[in-house]
Amino acid sequence: MPASEADVVIARACIQLGVGCREEHRADGRVAAHFWATSTDLSRVRAALADLAANVGDAILEEADEDPGWVTAMRTFHQPVDVMGRIRVRPPWHPALPGMLDIVIDPAMAFGTGQHDTTRGCLELLLGCAPGGALLDIGCGSGVLAIAASKLGFSPVWACDIDPLAIDATEENAEINGVEIEVTQRDVLVTPLPRADVILANLTATVLTSLAVALGESVPSVAILSGMRLDELRPVCEAWAEIGMIPADRRLGAEWCSVKLVRQ
Repeated sequence: MPASEADVVIARACIQLGVGCREEHRADGRVAAHFWATSTDLSRVRAALADLAANVGDAILEEADEDPGWVTAMRTFHQPVDVMGRIRVRPPWHPALPGMLDIVIDPAMAFGTGQHDTTRGCLELLLGCAPGGALLDIGCGSGVLAIAASKLGFSPVWACDIDPLAIDATEENAEINGVEIEVTQRDVLVTPLPRADVILANLTATVLTSLAVALGESVPSVAILSGMRLDELRPVCEAWAEIGMIPADRRLGAEWCSVKLVRQ
């Protein structure tokens, strides 16, 4: 793909797929992104990458047998994520740190280990919330946010995703981390959601905007939203202001942002 498009495409692919990516910068100025996928999720990966490639000028999508060096590359890619000195999200081959809330996420289950700025932003804003009460993680992926919430003291914790593979990953990761999370598969824009004190939603700006309407009467006290580009923050906040929620805190990265909203 063209180098000018690579950063955005790779970032969005990592969010959607949750798999590692190895970049190759070629002599012609183009970038090749190598994604690893297991045989069980290959069709999902193929469909997601084809959709992304279709939105990039002259991107080419190819499949190849697994590179023997991928395991080493994957272990290099998936590093621990330490959040504000209080939470460590780590793959199982890295150690826990004393005094930090320990969350183990196996990349082999797909959906990432919490390295993306959007996940980090959610975790930082979650640490600013008083624990306790019901929490709902919408678009749970690997379950990182729901697991962190449970370990911080929120209860009950619910998690949902439209992708059945995300449901499997969240359930397995919850078991690995010894927490109880009620996980369900649902389309949040169609199926009514349980009323929660806190909502976490690391999605796209389009879905976040629609979610404000879909909540109906199930407006939370706090909503932590992420997955937006910087220029998408304002319209998303405007949509949530329509249901009585206003910004109270935010995390702004180079390209992505997260926001904490509270009910007026």
